[in-house]
Amino acid sequence: MFCSKPDCADGGGAVASMILDKKGNLYGTTYGGGAHQGGGTAFKVRHLPDGSWKERVLHSFRSFRYDGIAPSNGSLAFDGAGNLYGTTFQGGSHVCGEVNCGTIYRLSPQPSGHWKETILYNFDQGAGGYSPGGGVVIDQAGNLYGTTGGGGGRCDCGVIYKLSPNPDDTWTYPDANLIFDKKGNLYGTTIAGGPGGYGVVFELTP
Repeated sequence: MFCSKPDCADGGGAVASMILDKKGNLYGTTYGGGAHQGGGTAFKVRHLPDGSWKERVLHSFRSFRYDGIAPSNGSLAFDGAGNLYGTTFQGGSHVCGEVNCGTIYRLSPQPSGHWKETILYNFDQGAGGYSPGGGVVIDQAGNLYGTTGGGGGRCDCGVIYKLSPNPDDTWTYPDANLIFDKKGNLYGTTIAGGPGGYGVVFELTP
């Protein structure tokens, strides 16, 4: 059971749904708690042979601009190599109003048994969106998709985004504005992906 205090080392506020690996272990996040001033955690709950469960914190978010803060309400996502992907509602290197704009991160298992965090993208104000309230989903090519609560067009209503991996382990985020037509269809572009690998024009229809 998670502690109710905001400074609990094992995390507090497990509002996101969890995911299972092939061995039946559970993975999730907490909005608060952790080892660094309540920035939140990513955790694993291991199913033991005697039927009991044991929790382990994989990462405590560090509550400053070089890391995310407050993991979002969406579940984590696995890739084929066993890496975990998720978002934080706040934190990162850009400021949106009184808080930082959020991040997309990866947690990678290491031979030592520890997990290494990599920030893949720092959200910012403007057309690209900020403050992702949900997690990400991953396709067979390793592209990540998700939504934000703010940014985008004039109404600051959020965006649907795509983040694409590059061969050098950098990641590409669309850099063009999104637009609506009168019927509510959403249009935008990406700078990578598609049959030729150089981007697409897309339409999202409600």
